[in-house]
Amino acid sequence: MRAAPAAQGRSRPRRGGRLLAPVTAALLLVPACQGSEDSRKDREPDPASIQWVRVPQEDTSYVFRGLRPLQVTATSTEFLVLGIPYRGTGGLYGSRDGRTWYGTGPEAAFVDHVAATADGATLAGTAPNAGTVVPAVWRSTGKGKWGPAEILAGGGPSDEVLGLAQGPRGTVVVAHDGGPFGEGEPSDDSYRGESLRLWTAGKGAGFGQPYAVACPASPRLGPQVSVLADAHGFVVSAQCADRAFTSKRVVLTSGDGTTWKSRPELFRGELNGAGATGPRGSVLISHPESGDEEPGAYVSTFWSRGGEETWTAGEPMDVGRLPDHGVTPRKLQSVNGVSAVAGGYIASGRALDALHGQPVGALWTSADGRRWTKAPTGKNLFHEVYDLYGAAELDGTVIALGVGAAPDNSEEPSPTRLWIGRYGARPALGRPSGLAPFVGTWSWGHGSMAIDAGGRFTYRWRLYRDCATEPAPCDDGPEWGGKATGKLTPDAGGGLRGRLETTNRPDEEGYRRNAAVELRREPYSAIRVTVAGRPHGIFCAGGEADARCVASHG
Repeated sequence: MRAAPAAQGRSRPRRGGRLLAPVTAALLLVPACQGSEDSRKDREPDPASIQWVRVPQEDTSYVFRGLRPLQVTATSTEFLVLGIPYRGTGGLYGSRDGRTWYGTGPEAAFVDHVAATADGATLAGTAPNAGTVVPAVWRSTGKGKWGPAEILAGGGPSDEVLGLAQGPRGTVVVAHDGGPFGEGEPSDDSYRGESLRLWTAGKGAGFGQPYAVACPASPRLGPQVSVLADAHGFVVSAQCADRAFTSKRVVLTSGDGTTWKSRPELFRGELNGAGATGPRGSVLISHPESGDEEPGAYVSTFWSRGGEETWTAGEPMDVGRLPDHGVTPRKLQSVNGVSAVAGGYIASGRALDALHGQPVGALWTSADGRRWTKAPTGKNLFHEVYDLYGAAELDGTVIALGVGAAPDNSEEPSPTRLWIGRYGARPALGRPSGLAPFVGTWSWGHGSMAIDAGGRFTYRWRLYRDCATEPAPCDDGPEWGGKATGKLTPDAGGGLRGRLETTNRPDEEGYRRNAAVELRREPYSAIRVTVAGRPHGIFCAGGEADARCVASHG
């Protein structure tokens, strides 16, 4: 039951809680050679038909406990989620089915962004080089496999990667040379540039020297960047602001990644946010700056384009229908991410729930990028989180991630929740019961419990007796000296009960023969163990990759 440690594919912690709206280049498919484009679209499923089921917390992978999602995307072989873990620096996780997750990503990498198409994924961030860290990219070479770091020419330690997109014409990486940015960054005399820097690579080609454009920035607030790559080329936009809060809007377009044009007139002069590219074209969100009277309130516009290079504004955002949750004016509904899926697009975000005065998760679908329908909030339990941060589709299975409010008076992190969706049919999650959800190896820093399909278990724990100097039973490297076995059976409350049948510590209280053993499931793939009425703590499916199972307890 162990997964790869989360330390693989590390991401630099973002300072000041700044969460960039992710821009995900989603699945790109090649149309069939026979039949017209319209007939192909008619055969594709409608994203509005997706039915959602929220995965129970006990069945949710440990990688999502306290995870702050940044991007959700998919290649043709796996889902990829990039985020900031609770009390950790890991960040990139993969899954084939949306249920079982594993850590992925290259070694010695600080990953800030991921972009994926059917051809594979690209990561962008920073890597060690000549005694410092500089901008770099990594390209996938297969499921869970990554090529070596490609150091971006001309990049320096002050370059912070702010955006990445991958499309039919290549890949673009966007950074700013005034970094690192964050609330804790000092306003000192260290080098801080004032340029947005763009590296591009044609499909299968390498990255050249960066293209630079003026973009003022403050150490405490980096530029807000939006990046999109599609069949027409690249669109990069940024909202820049200096230390005096003088702002500048930058919008650049390029057909080949070499020649860039300034296009400030695009999108009615509004700021750009999330976007996505798929087989039906591209979608990009824009919104005006919010005013001092209502900070954070603005009306978003969905822009789309397909065969034509011109962007077209879509219809007004659907606000939902009463008596559902989160039915409020458009200025109180916002989008965090847009994903291309089979048959169209999904937009995820939040809406203010007027009845309770707090935000709730919100999700919209569209077949053409112009007309958007809001999915039921209460029916899908989206109202039990504050935000939905992204969605992705793989072979007809769709996932979405949301984050709720942190529990009051608790050290527990804000709950991250996972949804699974299917077109036209409610997903059958096949939730295990009886012995099944307990089968496997559970561990923490100083102990483990292995349970087989028949309920037989072996419990090992640390004795703090080194075999090099102490007689058996003793700890021999990673194999703890304490050992007890027994059998467990399901009880009426969904847990397991049994007794210790054998023990090599018969005189130690809590480990004597015939001592009662009780197991209960905990959220995010963990179990709570009690022996002889004494709590022995939480044991995790992820072992020490799960922060709960690193510190001593029990």
